[in-house]
Amino acid sequence: MDFSLPKNILYIISIINECGYKAHIVGGCVRDLLIGRVPSDWDITTNASPQIIKSIFRKTFDTGLKHGTITVVIDHLPYEVTSWRKESGYSDHRRPDHVYIAGSLTEDLSRRDFTMNAMAYHPEEGLVDPFGGLNDIRNKVIRCVGDPYKRFSEDALRMLRAVRFSAQLDFNMDEYTKEAITRLSADLSHISKERIQTELNKILESPSPDKISLLWETGLYEAIFPFIESLSSMWLTLANHFVGSINQRLILTALLFYISFETHKQERARKLLNDLKYDNETKRSVSAYLKCLESFGPASPRNIRKAVGEFGAMVTADVFEALSIINPHKNTNVDFSEMIREMPPIKLSLSGSDLKDAGYKGKEIKDMFSILSLCVFEKPELNDRQTLLEIAKTITRPK
Repeated sequence: MDFSLPKNILYIISIINECGYKAHIVGGCVRDLLIGRVPSDWDITTNASPQIIKSIFRKTFDTGLKHGTITVVIDHLPYEVTSWRKESGYSDHRRPDHVYIAGSLTEDLSRRDFTMNAMAYHPEEGLVDPFGGLNDIRNKVIRCVGDPYKRFSEDALRMLRAVRFSAQLDFNMDEYTKEAITRLSADLSHISKERIQTELNKILESPSPDKISLLWETGLYEAIFPFIESLSSMWLTLANHFVGSINQRLILTALLFYISFETHKQERARKLLNDLKYDNETKRSVSAYLKCLESFGPASPRNIRKAVGEFGAMVTADVFEALSIINPHKNTNVDFSEMIREMPPIKLSLSGSDLKDAGYKGKEIKDMFSILSLCVFEKPELNDRQTLLEIAKTITRPK
């Protein structure tokens, strides 16, 4: 089994070998090569100590010295080189309390999470696969290295990573691995919300976001979505529909809250997003989707122009598609999708200053803007400054 490795990776391995030590690429990059994906990063494992690696290469950084990791810089690009290691003690359910030098490559690989990530490769030696990772990849199975109860007790985040890999690769979970997650799911509460959020985002952005159902099958949802006791089959249908959409993660997040909560959707969504430490931009975007979903009336040119004006074409188009699936008989048979995506937001042809000059004050100006906007959404041809001022006069007279 031969792979074409980047020249810098080959250079690092060859230099370490020439100095009398062993070196292999390891982990996720090997997995990606085997499934035909281009690795996003490259990790190298070696029996050389960090001090030796620092002495061999001219430019290095101590990025993870206590865990045996040195970053080697070649052609201005960073590459992590980590010494073989074994670990013990995981008092925080996340990181080892103690790190030791491992006596072999197999011993180093034995501490890793899943068999598909516990493989190494050398250009001359070939694939090193002591735990059957290649066979599990061929069978599209996620399986822990050794005892899954031990692996997940060491690092509770691995349970959520198993779901994420299932979604990204469309792999099934080994039953013993899934059983261990179900038994130990409460341990996810020890993991920081930022870490959980990162994994959750990758699930929602994946080619198989419907795999998020594993959170409810295993009980992991309780540490992430405690207010959502079950996942709707309608959401799973929508998840498959929106795969590949530009705003896939955002629309699916909003739809999860929209479908799961009968009342107080905005408040509950805000509470969950805050708990998961989401940024303000995400919270604003999800809120816009929710508001549009809740306010979108029967499909008509007027309602569509109103939604585009308030939320933009992309949000409106996504919401229209979602509601057409949720309530296929509520809207008309006309497909407005293309019209929505090409429709520019309507901006009123008069300003607040125009209304102020006409005698309106404070809240009167805001209220009149809302009324005039509805008029223009109904009939865009009315969007003329003088026409709108005349309409305003017929609605109410300023005091």
